[in-house]
This record gives sequence, C-alpha cells and structure tokens, in this order.
Amino acid sequence: MFSRARSALGILGASSAVAVPTLAYVGMLLFYPNRDVLVLWERDFSTPPLFALAIGGVAALYAFLLWWLLRNASPVLSPARKYGMAVLFLIGSAALQVLVTLAAESDVVAGLARRTFGWDTGGYWTVGAFVEDVRDFVGRYAERAPSYPVHQMRHPPGLSLIFTAGAWLFRLLPPEWSEVAASPLRAHSCHSLRSVASPAPIVAAAWFGSAVEIMSAMLVAVPLFAWLRRLQDERAAAWAVGLYGLTPGLSLWVSQFDRGVALATPVVLYLVERLIREQKLRFAWWAGVAFSLATFVTFGAVPIALIALVYAVVRLFQHVQRSQLLALRTRIVAAVILSALGAASVWVAVWAWSGLDPFALFRVVFESHLGIEFPYWPFVFWHPWDHVTMAGIPLVGLILARGWRGTALPITLAYWLTLAVLSLAHVARAETGRVWLYFNPMVVAGAALILPAFASRGVALGALALLVLHTATQGTLLRPLLSFSIPPQEYPYIEIPSEATRVDARFTATGAIALRAYTLTPAPAGGEGSITLYWERVSDAPIDTAYKAFIHVATDDRDQERVAQHDEMPVRSRYPTTCWLKGQVVADVHPLPIRHDAVPGEYPVFVGLYEPASGKRAPAFASPPARERYASILLPTRFVVMPSER
Repeated sequence: MFSRARSALGILGASSAVAVPTLAYVGMLLFYPNRDVLVLWERDFSTPPLFALAIGGVAALYAFLLWWLLRNASPVLSPARKYGMAVLFLIGSAALQVLVTLAAESDVVAGLARRTFGWDTGGYWTVGAFVEDVRDFVGRYAERAPSYPVHQMRHPPGLSLIFTAGAWLFRLLPPEWSEVAASPLRAHSCHSLRSVASPAPIVAAAWFGSAVEIMSAMLVAVPLFAWLRRLQDERAAAWAVGLYGLTPGLSLWVSQFDRGVALATPVVLYLVERLIREQKLRFAWWAGVAFSLATFVTFGAVPIALIALVYAVVRLFQHVQRSQLLALRTRIVAAVILSALGAASVWVAVWAWSGLDPFALFRVVFESHLGIEFPYWPFVFWHPWDHVTMAGIPLVGLILARGWRGTALPITLAYWLTLAVLSLAHVARAETGRVWLYFNPMVVAGAALILPAFASRGVALGALALLVLHTATQGTLLRPLLSFSIPPQEYPYIEIPSEATRVDARFTATGAIALRAYTLTPAPAGGEGSITLYWERVSDAPIDTAYKAFIHVATDDRDQERVAQHDEMPVRSRYPTTCWLKGQVVADVHPLPIRHDAVPGEYPVFVGLYEPASGKRAPAFASPPARERYASILLPTRFVVMPSER
C-alpha cells in the first residue's frame, strides 16, 4: 500500500512539473499582453486560424503516432518499428519545419532565402565570404576578423569555409547550371552584404549552405539514436529521436547554423559512452576530434566539453565499481590526455598549415562577443528560460522531476550544471534560445529515459499532448526571425506629400540614387525629432552597395560638432539600397535625439550615404538651393530646436 501511494505521488509530482509550467506559459503566450516578461521574441497573432490548426494537427498526429509506435515496444525494437520511426521523424519533423516557416512567410522558399541572406538574421551569408586563397584567408583570419560583418567576426573560419565549399562546388558545374540555381535567389540577394551582381556560383552557394544546415539539424537523430541505444536500449533511443522532431527550436530556427551545432552533442556523448563501457582509448581521441571540429565552426560549442566531462565522471562512477577506479587510474589519465589532444587536433593542423593562432582568434572573437551589452542578473534567469522554451517545457519538467536516478542522472547533472555555469558566467549574450540549441539532444535524451516507464499510462500521452500544445502555440505565434528585410515587390507605393520640401540631389558616382524631398519634425533639447527622406533609384542597373544613410544636425556649416545625429540603413535597416527598384520612392524615417544642452534655434542639416564596411562616403551632387558639402548634401531648410517646456 505504501509503495503504491508513493508511486502515485511520484506520478502526480511528475505530472505537475510537466503540466503546470507548460499551461501557464501557453496561457501567457496567448493572453498576456507584455511579452517582455515572457519571451524575447515578437508575437504575431495574424496567423489564420486554419493555418494554426494545421500546425497543431500535424504536431498532434506526429505525437500520437510516436506514442502508438512505442507504447508497448520492447527494449529491442523490431525492424518494422525502426523503419516506422525513421519515416515518422523524417516526414513529421520536415512537415513541422515547413509549416512553422510558412506561418511567418507566405512563400517558404523566399522565407528561407531571406533568412539565409539577411545580415540581421544571423543567416548563412552573414558568415559567408567567398575565398580564392583558402590558406591566406584562414591564416590571417584573426587579424582581419574585426573588419568582417558582425556574425562573421564572432565565429571561427569554419562557417565561412562551408560557404566557400558551396561556391567552389557550383564553379565545377557547367555555368548554365549555376545560373539556373542562382536565378531564383537573385531577387533575394539584395538583402545580403554581397553585391547583387555577384557571380552565379557565389549566389547559388546559398542553396548549399541551407542544405548543409538543414541536413545537419536532421542528422542529429542518427548519433542520438546510437548514443541512447548504448546508454539504455533501442526503445529509449527511438523515444529520443521522436521527441527531438517535436522540439520547438527545431522548427523555429530553420536556416540557422546553431541547429547544426547540436549534431556535435550526441556524437561526443556517444563516443564518451563507448569509452566508459568498452574502455578503449581511441574513443577518447575521437571524442576530442569531434569537439575540435565543432569549435572550428563556432566557439559556441565550447561548453560541450563541460557537458562531456560531467557526463563522463558520473557514468564512470555508475559503470565502474569504486574498488576498480584506482586500478584504472592510468587509463583514466591516458583518456584525459588523448581527449585533450583530440580537442586540439583540428586547431593544431590548421595552425601548422596556415599559421592561424587559435588563441589570438579566440581572444578577438571573444572580445567582440563580450562587446554586446546585456544586463547581468535579469539574463541569468532569462537565458536559461529562453532555452527551455526552445527545448520544450514539458521535457525539461520531466527531467527536473524524474531525472535524478539511473541512467538519466548523468544527463541531468551535465545539463543543469553546464546551463548554470553558462548563465552565471554571463559569457552567452543575446538570443540564447538559438545559440543553445546544442542542449536540445540532452533534453530529449533525458526525457526519453523517463517516458518509457509511463508509455502505457496517461502520463506519457499527456506529456506528449502538452509538448504538442507548447510547440504548436510557439510555432504559430513567435516570430524570432521577422527582422529581415522587406522584399522589393512588397514595398508599398509611396507618394511624396505636398508639405515635403523638394530638392534635387544625387548620390554615387553615376548619380544612381536621388534625394527627391524631405520633411523635418522639430523637437526641444533632450527630446527626439525626426527627418523623413524620400529617395528614388534612378539608374537602370541595380545598386550594388547597401549604403548607410547619415543625418547630421550640426552646430554650423562646417559640420564639426552636432546636436543630433543618426546613421542607419534605409527604412530602419529593413530596405537596403541594393533592393530598391527603378522609379520606386522610398520613405526613410530617421529619429533625431537632440542633445540635452542644445540651445534653441535653427541648425544646418547634412544628409549623405556611405559604405558600412569602409566608411567611405558616396559622392554627392546637388542643385540649388541645396548644396554639396563634404560628400554630403546641406539641406536648404534648417532643423529647429524648440525651447524646452517648463
């Protein structure tokens, strides 16, 4: 009687740990107006109800088939169950990725292209740099990294070399094949930092990068299954693969290489598990090599070392009797040395071949990353929470409630300890729900070791139902990648208002960009005014540089001191000059925060364009009453700083 009551209480506790936070989160996601205390990402309630039902329906069908296939499964799966699980994962997870992308994008191919090209999405081309001399590029990467685009300067050269491999691949194909592949991407390449006139192999390489990312994310299932089969059995391994396909992060972050980094986690842990069980030192070496490859792609993979260390220590105490540990001390030391040598292997090889100093590169990249200003204490809690919402609250709840025993223990300890260290160290900045996706295989692995015990009860089916609710709601509402640029065909038709001041000014050496008009909104000292610029592309050829506009409200005509200034790509960086269509008027609003010590009066306004990478200003030409000054245009109207209201 006592054991039955204890079992019932255990089930109740596990159910509460899964249900209460999930239902609270989903309820707040749907109804709580202030997202800033809930999620880091925008919410969009405009998704049609039928489309939201389609996402929920596919997720529910996937979860039900997963439960049906595995509810009465034996520890060793039949071939039919294995094939069924493989088909379910491939079709079901792919369908969810497509549907969630379609929730944000009416055209899924265009959506993936914009995620790939957009500099503000962390996509493929933001780390891409076509390289003619690979040895020189890698060897001088550390010294050149600070001048690279933002995402490239914060990563090792591995991602850029993936891009280069794609470009070289298309170079080997007949030119007409590359042009056919590049053609559908040309319309979207204006969102990149590349020239829209880039050669076809470079444009077409985006297909290669997207394919590598998606395949890497899906291939996580292979080492995940192999690892859990070694750790527990084939039934738990199948549960892990099935749950991985349902995690919110897998479908919300399509075309982001952080999903592919998750491949390293189960590979390393599979090798560590074989090392512990078989005590063959070659697995220590290969685990280090796998880790080294992952860090060559991104330094964000470095915490996998702590995951592997904690997991190995706990598994060693579980698998080897304490009396035997002393006798194994030599092999343990050898394993540590071999794994360390493996972890250095790729970097040593690259250093010997190209001269790249890995320590200098780490210092440069780390300093750039730590330059992102984020408050400390709020994000000690925000970052883990953001990760949990991408891994699946029901799965994390299961681990928290039931993951402190048996083979789930090393996963639980490695997961929570590494998560805590990362949060408290404050080395992870910005959107960790994306960059911590390498934790997701651990979350599904821990849950997969727990759920089989409840497979024939309502707990397992209830946990799956809650995961479906979480994933479907989050996939329908959250828009973590909505900051990418506006497609040229979707930019609205603009008429210059009658109250705007007309000017005749041109920019670039060929006069490709015209400034047709502007309006000024005054403000008092300490307040915020604005200027709206009405641009037009007048050239037949596309503009091949994504210029930044600058507005200087200067103290005098020499433009040496300013009371207000704003620099940004047009339309708040969402509609770069490379995307403009001929004859299209672009309304570009810039805020002008006024210095607190500005004296009321009228101030000259300078407007210009410059290349973001070099800072070089585009040539400027003007007809009176506007004037060209310092490769910018001095507007005929002055900005008014109004007296402050007392």
